[in-house]
Formats: sequence, structure tokens, C-alpha cells
Amino acid sequence: MRNFGWSKLKIIFAAQKTLLLAVITISTLFPLVFVKLQEPTFTLVIFKLLAKAGSLCGATLLVWQFLLGFRDVAGKFIRDFLWVLEIHKKIGQYILLLIVMHPVFITLYYIEKEKINPLILQGQSPFKWWVLAGEIAFAVFLIVVLTSIFWRQKMGRTKWYTVHITSYFALAIVIVHAFAIGTTINKTRAFYYWIILTIIAAGFLLYRLLCGVGFFVKKHRVVSVEKVGPDVTRISCQPLGRKIVPHLGQFIYFRRGLKDSMRPFTVSHYQPQTGEFSITVKSAGRTTQNLQWIKPDEIVYIDGPYGIFSQTALESHRPIVMIAGGIGITAFTRLFEELAYEPDMEIHLFYGNQKKHEIVYKQELENVENVNVIHVLSDEPQYSGETGFITTDLLRKYLKKSLVNYEFLICGPPAMTEKLESALLSENVPDTQIHHELFDY
Repeated sequence: MRNFGWSKLKIIFAAQKTLLLAVITISTLFPLVFVKLQEPTFTLVIFKLLAKAGSLCGATLLVWQFLLGFRDVAGKFIRDFLWVLEIHKKIGQYILLLIVMHPVFITLYYIEKEKINPLILQGQSPFKWWVLAGEIAFAVFLIVVLTSIFWRQKMGRTKWYTVHITSYFALAIVIVHAFAIGTTINKTRAFYYWIILTIIAAGFLLYRLLCGVGFFVKKHRVVSVEKVGPDVTRISCQPLGRKIVPHLGQFIYFRRGLKDSMRPFTVSHYQPQTGEFSITVKSAGRTTQNLQWIKPDEIVYIDGPYGIFSQTALESHRPIVMIAGGIGITAFTRLFEELAYEPDMEIHLFYGNQKKHEIVYKQELENVENVNVIHVLSDEPQYSGETGFITTDLLRKYLKKSLVNYEFLICGPPAMTEKLESALLSENVPDTQIHHELFDY
């Protein structure tokens, strides 16, 4: 059995994730120690505590959400960046609760104690205008969170990102709002905590702006462009500086120019000596269609690598079942080279496409060693092989053991991936043995 160099990976990844969650939790709750709860009634204590939790904990989580949403920061510490993005999204849901808590309970607190409603103050006092600023920030965050949870896919990336980016402006308002009228910030040592939070947020924003205009980016030169299928192009690049070192199954974010959108692509080929790598792009939208016309010698920009797709699966030394749909085959091309060293391991590849001519890397698949390749075509009536879709019944037809004895690696369209994962779970395959790659932005 060849040593893939990933011993104890699961323990390392679990430790990284546990540590990150612990740091987020402790830092989020920490500012509550500065809240003074000496109030004449228990009701006021509860109102004040919930209002402060909404503001202090909510602002801290906002900073964490920005940090985790920025690949170049989070990816340096946690290799499983798709997991980080899931935490980023979940934090957004908690923020929604917290940003609602603050105005609700601070209003109840002032009505109960001072008999005034801070949301409808009369006159021209500075306090009134800072309250109004807080209301504007609240509205912006509410729109950002709700669009991210409910309408993200319908809006498309460009519109969603335009709305999403307004949260930077809202965070700045929140920080200044707290300095201006926040009693806990101005009358306790929480002031220094807020200074640190402000410096972190400002530093992060500056770093992100500099990255957006070309600083700190990994520049590469396109060395070759090759058509490998209908509307499918392999783009090979060489580093102009420090080379990237992608592990098996990892992906990068790639863009043609600084003004173009970043898109994730699996590293389908890699030369460790030179740092040259390839991505394989299928035309499926404006950005990927534009990449079909890329030319040699162009300068492109790389972010990454990220992901742990196949690494923990290989560490288990169980028989492997790879399931690919369409361009999802690129997640496995580098893996084939490693599996050539495993003559005694049971390895299968189920590759689904609509038609025979759509098979990507057909010649390479014919020459791959130690892998039982099963093509499945859904729209080829005269095809003599497997037709229809990849199902657990089809898997059982070719596998020598029960499904629970295999590691499953799935990469393809989201609908296919989710359906197969659900089917495998219903067959009692442990979720720790099901690995899928669903790219996100």
C-alpha cells in the first residue's frame, strides 16, 4: 500500500475546526463580561443583557463573518475551505437573530426605564441621528442576510455580490455608532476591545481592497490551451512567482483579468517540479464561455489551493468508488496517477454523461490503470453499455462488497451529487465515507 502522506489528516482537520469554533465562540461572548447589569428590576436586567448581546456579540460575529468569507485569510489556516464557507453562512443566520435582538430589547429597555422610545425621538439631538445611523445599518444587514439565505441563487452572483458588499459600509456604521452612543463601550474597558475589533476590521478591509486591485495575488502565465471535448478547454499555466502546491483533489479560484469574476476549478494536472498546472473548463455561462477564448502568454490570477476532497478518503485504505458527472471528471484526473501505485486495491469509476461525444478525457480514461471505468450515458439509445443514470442499483451491479465497505467520491452537477448522497445514506453508508465537492463563491 503506497503511503499518500496524509496520516492523521482527519484528526488534524477536526482539531483545526474545533479550535476555530472555540475561538469564535469565546471571542463572541467575551464582551458580555463588561456589561454592568445593576438595574432596579429583573425585567430591566433581561432587556439590557439581550440588547447588549445583540450589539456586542453581533458586531463580533460580523467581523468573524467577513474574515471567514475572505478566502485568502481563512484558507491559510483551514484547508477545508468549503467547510469554512458553511460556517460563514451559519454565522449569518445567527447575526440575523442578534441584529433583530438589539433594537427590540434596547427599545423595551428605554421604554421600561426612561419612558421614551429611542427609535422615534423628536428634535435634532446627536443621539437621534446616531440612532438613525444604527437603523440604516440594521436595514442593510437585514437585506444582506435575507438575500443570502433565500434569494442568492435566483439573483445570480453579480447582483448578489453587489448587495453583499454593502455590508462593509454597514459594519463601519455599527462600529462608529457604538463609539458614539454605546454606554458599555464608552464607560468600561470594553472600549479597548472595540478598538481592537475596529483595527481588525479596518485591516481586513484594506487588505481585501489591495487584493482587489492586484496586490498579493498569484500571477501565472498561460502556456497552452487545448480543446479536450465539446466546449471543454484545458488551460495550462506556469507561475510568475511562488508556485502553488495543490494536493490531490484540491481546487483553485481562477480569473482571466483583475476585473473578471473569480471562479473555482479543480486542478486537473500538476507538475511539482515546475509548478505548472492545468484546469479544465466547460462553457456553461458567460465567465466560462469567455475562458474558452483565452490565449497563450496571457497573465491570469490564481487564489488557492483549497479543499480536502479526496485526501481523507484515501487515508482510510478502503476500496474506492469515484462517481463523476460531466466536467466533474476533473476532480479525479490527478487521482488516477496515484492509484496506478495501488494494484491490489479495488477501485471503480462511474462516469455519467448525456452522449458519448461529451466524454471528457476519453483517451486518458481508456489508458488508466487499476481502475474499473464504467461509462453511463443518459441520452444515447444505441449505446451498448450502461444507460440512464448512476444509481445505487447500478453500483451494486459492479461492486464486489456491500456499499458500506467503500469510500465514495462524488463530483458532478449539484442535483446528481445530492441525489446520490441521499441514496447512499439511505443504504446505511456512513456520511464519513461519502465525500463530495460542491463549489461555491
